[in-house]
Amino acid sequence: MSALLLTAAIATGCNDISPVASVLDSAGSNRSELEAVLDHYKTQDNNPEKLRAAEFLIENMPAHYSYAGNEIYEYYDYAARILANKSLSPEQQRDSLLSITDLKYRDLPGQIVSDVKIIKADYLINNIDISYDRWVNCDWASQITFDEYLEWLLPYKAIELQELDAWRDTLLARFGKGLEHPIVNDVEYNTAQGIADMLRNDAYNGLKRYGLYTRAGLPLLSAHLQAVQTYGNIPDYALTAVLIMRSAGIPAVLDETPVGSRGTAATKWFVIMSDRGQELASEWDFSTQIGGSFFPYERGPKVYRNTYAINPERLEYSRNAKYQYPFELAKKDVTSKYFLTTNLSIPIEQGIQKHVMDKYVYIASAVRSEDSPWQIVDFGVMQDGKATFHDMGREVLYQIQGFDGNTLIPISEPFILHKDNSIEYISADTLNSQNLDKWKNNTL
Repeated sequence: MSALLLTAAIATGCNDISPVASVLDSAGSNRSELEAVLDHYKTQDNNPEKLRAAEFLIENMPAHYSYAGNEIYEYYDYAARILANKSLSPEQQRDSLLSITDLKYRDLPGQIVSDVKIIKADYLINNIDISYDRWVNCDWASQITFDEYLEWLLPYKAIELQELDAWRDTLLARFGKGLEHPIVNDVEYNTAQGIADMLRNDAYNGLKRYGLYTRAGLPLLSAHLQAVQTYGNIPDYALTAVLIMRSAGIPAVLDETPVGSRGTAATKWFVIMSDRGQELASEWDFSTQIGGSFFPYERGPKVYRNTYAINPERLEYSRNAKYQYPFELAKKDVTSKYFLTTNLSIPIEQGIQKHVMDKYVYIASAVRSEDSPWQIVDFGVMQDGKATFHDMGREVLYQIQGFDGNTLIPISEPFILHKDNSIEYISADTLNSQNLDKWKNNTL
């Protein structure tokens, strides 16, 4: 997966041609589809903002990918039949899909293709036109700037492997009935939070979320299945919430942690932009209120936002790192929006430094797992004998790792970054002590 995406993404960084031109050159036989979008907004619909939106989608498209081939449609057809069978309980529907996944579709997640190679002009134009109309004409979207529109409303997908279908139309038709008969005397009438709460209630009541959090086969990433899914985990429903919000013109994004929560907090949740320009988070999916207290007792090493734009720091890493950890290119670090954070600069012993074969180093969070007690959450660089990292969440047990030319090895003792910003080193021999559990996160 990573080789395909990184090869395409690196092409966007060529200095002698524009990013858009570079992507067009990499599109192969699909180049004409991308060019048709640009031509459309230069001639038939001569709108400079829509043209810039099209350029934004194309220049960042190498970071995004979909399933290749037709097997995924076979799986979705099977899922549709299972979900339509009312004689099955949600548990039985889930287990049926898990069974067929293990039997026939276990390898599907590895069968991917860059969106650059397959996306069609009509699909992009339709997404641009609908999202732009929502931004221009919906009162609850008028507070966002054009740059915010590019990330909070425009993208044709919110997560990788999402099907390139008419999700805006499908989900709005299913959960947007309240928009047809708004309560005009309500103080929240035509506000982003008021409309979002209405959509959230409609989705919660319409989907009858059962909260079956165990593995359920492949995620259902097509809109017609998301609209009828009777089971799922919090990330499933958080994604559906983002898509429902965007379909109605509510600016929304999907945030996530790279490790499991310690208590009941979600690993993914949705955020909307209020009329006041405030980012209002749900506690997890549409079963919780928007803008309430976001788990005040929860701590974590990192929070990332799913973006459409390529993160330039991650792109530079993908070009230059000798060891390639599978960091997604379209993620933005928003940890400081949720937790107290610290810029770390950890001294590395000279004897250990000579074994590190790359300037890039890695920071891992301790997790409650005997098989794999550390989870990589970010990368940093070695500078003047120190491993440096930005915006690390406090009250977490960490370890620094480096590349020795063959694999990642520990290059620091484990340490706790305390709430008061102090660092306490821990002997690796005591890592399994129950006294350290409160500094660890769960596995995903």
